[in-house]
Amino acid sequence: MIDALLSAFITIVSGPSILFLIAGVIIGLIVGVIPGFGGTVGLSLLLPFVFGMEPISGIAMMMGLLSVVATSDTFPAVLIGVPGSVSAQATVMDGFPLAKKGQAARALSAAFFSSLFGGLFGAVLLTMIIQIAKPIILAFGTGEMLMLAVFGITIVGTLTGASISKGLIAACLGLIIGSIGISPGSSEYRLDFSNFLEVQNSAVMYLGNGIHLMVVAISIFALPEIVELLRSNKAISEKAKLESSGWLKGFKDFISNKWLVLRCSFLGSFIGLIPGIGGSCIDWISYSHAKTSVKNNEEFGKGDIRGVIGPESSSNSKEGGSLIPTLLFAIPGSGGTAVLMGGLILLGVEPGIQLINNRLDLVYTIIWSLAIANIFGALVCVYLAKPISSLTTINFTILAPFLISLILFAIYNSSRSWGDLVFAMLIGLIAVYMKRFEYSRVALMIGFVLSDGIETNLYQTIQFYTLEELFLRPIFLVLIAICVLSILSGLKIIDKAKQLSQSTKAIEYTRKPQLYFAILMTIISAYTIWATKDLAFLGKVFPQSVGITMLLCSLSLIYQINFAKSGSLVLHDTEADMVNKDGIRPFWMPIFWFLLPLLVAIFIGFYVAIGLFVFWFLKKIANVKTSLCFVSLISIWVLLAIISHFMVMDFAPGIIQTFIKLPWPIN
Repeated sequence: MIDALLSAFITIVSGPSILFLIAGVIIGLIVGVIPGFGGTVGLSLLLPFVFGMEPISGIAMMMGLLSVVATSDTFPAVLIGVPGSVSAQATVMDGFPLAKKGQAARALSAAFFSSLFGGLFGAVLLTMIIQIAKPIILAFGTGEMLMLAVFGITIVGTLTGASISKGLIAACLGLIIGSIGISPGSSEYRLDFSNFLEVQNSAVMYLGNGIHLMVVAISIFALPEIVELLRSNKAISEKAKLESSGWLKGFKDFISNKWLVLRCSFLGSFIGLIPGIGGSCIDWISYSHAKTSVKNNEEFGKGDIRGVIGPESSSNSKEGGSLIPTLLFAIPGSGGTAVLMGGLILLGVEPGIQLINNRLDLVYTIIWSLAIANIFGALVCVYLAKPISSLTTINFTILAPFLISLILFAIYNSSRSWGDLVFAMLIGLIAVYMKRFEYSRVALMIGFVLSDGIETNLYQTIQFYTLEELFLRPIFLVLIAICVLSILSGLKIIDKAKQLSQSTKAIEYTRKPQLYFAILMTIISAYTIWATKDLAFLGKVFPQSVGITMLLCSLSLIYQINFAKSGSLVLHDTEADMVNKDGIRPFWMPIFWFLLPLLVAIFIGFYVAIGLFVFWFLKKIANVKTSLCFVSLISIWVLLAIISHFMVMDFAPGIIQTFIKLPWPIN
């Protein structure tokens, strides 16, 4: 063990790997500062650039980003009261009041050191678990792996949305998208519209190859967040002032509350083990624990440093915990690790039994990357606190055209097909409404990532075991019981949330938009059932099972929307909160801005269109000076050309490129 750990350490700190780790950390710092992005969005944007890299370098870069986001997302949480990601929600409760008291540096310092300890704690726990993992893994057959994946889906679907119906619909939608293309059980094409279109049709040919992970990850996470930030039309922060005397005081706070840090780090790692829910609730669980377990807690919510230390300790330790089911069983522990798992697959690394048996060196590389990135990230955050905090004063409208350009460029290079861009816009539009109506996008992502594994284990279980043999396997029965308990516990949690919502002032939500979206989900599920009915049994059993489940949940949701009382969680619509704010842009406008460069690119190609889009956007929307618009146009062209050259990427061609031969990179 010691020799393997030392060998992995030498591998990660020598050669180019350490440079890619540092690059990932720097990108993670920037991503964490932008409210709403988080590690899931950051990783999804990074996937096109790690594709084709040497595995250790790619792993180091992804782990560098994922490890440090839970540290850098503290900046907006403390300075402006807006969490950089879901893991910093509870930090706002006391971090922002401390900043308003002139103690922002103290809060940031305590948060950084707590986050550092939590990250290292998670790495140590992961190392210990790996040592006893092999006998546990070998006891799992295909039936057990199937039920473990079903457990992940049920707990994600029931605990990450506003209602169980919405959560399960989102998970089923991810499973359906993942089943598009060739069936692993019967080698038949599915859900490619070949039922009523010619086989030579471009849409049929595109869907027949399946949907690329990068397309789904970027469209469901990045697009909705950018749309929301663009609608707000304001700077992320008004000021970024830090007091110089608070850094040492924050470190002393960390030391004096060492037992709280240890307890919350353990909580984070333990709950991170549960697939799909760690990032969405662990900070609140730790905050609640901190508040109830310490003395003199009257200042919680008003500026108590322990209200920062508790959730920050757990937010980073959960990464080590969530990596345990991801690496050992190929069941993502969170939205971030779902994208990470996709990245590992792109690098040729398959998480699960074979990884532990045959490539233990890569597992230790991941652990060392997690530990080193946490140390480096915390130190960089302290050193760059002042310049990073000043980034929050920039209006997001200025950053938006560059982000949109990179996102569209990354999506196209998933498989170098216009189909990727079209499908990404469609699923991205659905994701915007999912965010609006509080459907779990994490559930969709985990469903998509798990779809192939679930189906493979399903048809192998059907072939290898009879029903009687399955029910004689004790682990299989235990996992069935756990699935049932997870659904029952989800029902209780949602019931408590309903009671809480009823005790507050009811908001009158508009039901028609919700109803229309639920009907769309019903149509998708019904089409899935109809389009796969004539396939062989092994080809249709999975999509039909998922389609029937989604159909029942959609019909149940339609009933709930029609008959629910005002203020019910199932009716929640974030648009009701947005319309009352000043300066909010119309819902459709940011969506149109995403589509605009693509519409132009159809005629003149992506490279030319994206430069013109950046110029137009900055001039007309952001009101930037013409000279700076020209500089930005040249800058984005140069940046994309450099990325294209060194990363061997392409630009989507337009109609003009089919008739006229133009020089690179315009052609």
